[in-house]
Amino acid sequence: MTTQDLDTEEVADIYDELLATYRVEWAYRGHRSLHLAYYDDDHDDPAEASMNTMRVLSEAADVDGTDRVLNIGCGAGEDSIWNARAHDATVIGVNISETQLDLARENAREHGVADRTEFRYDDFQTLETVADGSVDLVWGLEALAHSPDKPQALAAARRVLDDGGRVAFTDLFVRAGATPSTADREQIGTIEEGLGLRLGAIDGFEAALADAGFENVEVRDLTDGIRPGLEDRKQFASVAHPVGRLLGAVGIASEAQLDGLEASARVHDLVEDGVLGYYLITADRSTSDGDGGDSVDDPAS
Repeated sequence: MTTQDLDTEEVADIYDELLATYRVEWAYRGHRSLHLAYYDDDHDDPAEASMNTMRVLSEAADVDGTDRVLNIGCGAGEDSIWNARAHDATVIGVNISETQLDLARENAREHGVADRTEFRYDDFQTLETVADGSVDLVWGLEALAHSPDKPQALAAARRVLDDGGRVAFTDLFVRAGATPSTADREQIGTIEEGLGLRLGAIDGFEAALADAGFENVEVRDLTDGIRPGLEDRKQFASVAHPVGRLLGAVGIASEAQLDGLEASARVHDLVEDGVLGYYLITADRSTSDGDGGDSVDDPAS
């Protein structure tokens, strides 16, 4: 696994480069989402399963029309728009890619929720544009795996939550009790470099939540539901990667696009090998001022 810091601009560049690949997936799935699809008996095609991931997380987070939601790592805005449309929530989405923020704003206008959504350039490690106690829910759909310092990201989340606020996340983690082999660690490194991630252990993340001042932590294992989508991604990569190598030789496909395809295939393999799992995590902001370490100054003051 990689231990070096992530450069924010490098992560943004990776996903801007990957947009060409994702546009192909969007055309196939019928929506603008970058996240993993969650399949069940009622949602068994790619578009429905991708929407289902958002549905499952929003139900776990108990989102309603009174909520002020902060969507960290909002991508092209699909889950922000989901919460605005399905629950009449007010949503702020933050991201470090201006390209994706422009797509999110366009997406919100097309779906008629521009009045209930706002998209800002901000790093969820610090949330400099978000005032203390100004949101009810911090929502992260496959965002925290991009954090090189998850305790810092959780401290920022706790700061911006109002009393009684909560967090809801889904993401990939190393399974509790898993001991990655040297080969596994090399594959994790390929994933991290190809997708701009820093993968940690789920049990370590649970401890980090408690240390940051969260309580009532609940963890659900959703791994089985993402397996069909991972299989699709691996099959797509098995076809696209060799073609991409040929196109890369003549300057049509970028190295980042090829690395992203390789990383997607490796995620599939490590999930099947029981090294990685996909989890849904919810927790409440503790009302004790003594939890969560030092406070962070209000950026709006």
